[in-house]
Amino acid sequence: MRLTDFGWNDRLESIFNTDFKDKYSPARVIRVDRGAVAVQGADETVAAVVAGTLDPAGEVGQPAVGDWVALDLGADTAVVRAILPRVGALSRRRPGEADHAQAVAANVDVVFIVESVERGPNPRRIERAVALAWDAGATPVVVVTKTDLCDDLETAVEKAREGAPFSEIVALSAVDGSGVNELLEHLPPGTTAVLLGPSGVGKSTLTNRLLGEERLAISHVREGDAKGRHTTTHRELVVLPSGGCLIDTPGIRELGLWLGAKAVDSAFPEIEARADCCRFGDCRHEAEPGCAVIEAVKAGEIDRKRLDSYHRLLREAEHLEERLDPARRHEIRARERGFGKMIRQALKIKNRR
Repeated sequence: MRLTDFGWNDRLESIFNTDFKDKYSPARVIRVDRGAVAVQGADETVAAVVAGTLDPAGEVGQPAVGDWVALDLGADTAVVRAILPRVGALSRRRPGEADHAQAVAANVDVVFIVESVERGPNPRRIERAVALAWDAGATPVVVVTKTDLCDDLETAVEKAREGAPFSEIVALSAVDGSGVNELLEHLPPGTTAVLLGPSGVGKSTLTNRLLGEERLAISHVREGDAKGRHTTTHRELVVLPSGGCLIDTPGIRELGLWLGAKAVDSAFPEIEARADCCRFGDCRHEAEPGCAVIEAVKAGEIDRKRLDSYHRLLREAEHLEERLDPARRHEIRARERGFGKMIRQALKIKNRR
């Protein structure tokens, strides 16, 4: 295979030639498994180790699946010397480490948010995944799987749409192939997508269908609660016969957010659009007078559940920003104090009337 099959393009070549030409070779990370890295070079797939200190031109941290790297082939063992600047990265909070990010996939164009009809799509989980996708600079597409097991597909799709009313939804069956061609429309050659969703929703089965072979191991979900086991234990990038690259990820039981408030706004465009009409530019859409968002909720134009989710995710994002940035912490707390003072003054005026 050629590097262009894995997404190599003129932009990447220009970056690479500026810093690493005639020194290292370009390659893409296609698998990460407990610290081991497999990379696709121009001629073959090789196992590589990561240099203790990466080149300053590279990204900070360890390589993730989808990263483009500068590979040193001068020794017996291939060495990753640098990570090329990422277009974006799908990140989550590292388990057990609240203030450390873990890249799930890098340089992703599309995030397929996979939900199964067996337990019914989870709107709140979809909202969180949509926010993560926008934060990574990728387009979210909700994929409702196992439609061959569903007697009421319309209801399942509407439930998924509750969590992503402005994103495209593709309903499919990896067993009989219905809807798969519609999904492939989002994966033209040169594009990279990642499958994101909990265990048991059929990510590996879908990957095998797209590959046209049983390459990834699969297992059946448990009876009673329809929960699956972690058949995927590593992250892996594969090139599909139809073109485009796909990254399969282990099931994530809980999506720990690693994103800023702007990404939350992007996941709730109906709230962001109404916010421009609020009386105050820093309106929180909670109890402020002249809040256009609250008025839209009262009029039934914005779903109350969506506003509740917006507030919940925004609080999570801001709490993270507070921990990481003392200046941001001061700004948020000052705004909260100002908001409390404004409410108290409004109540005093109301009581005088």
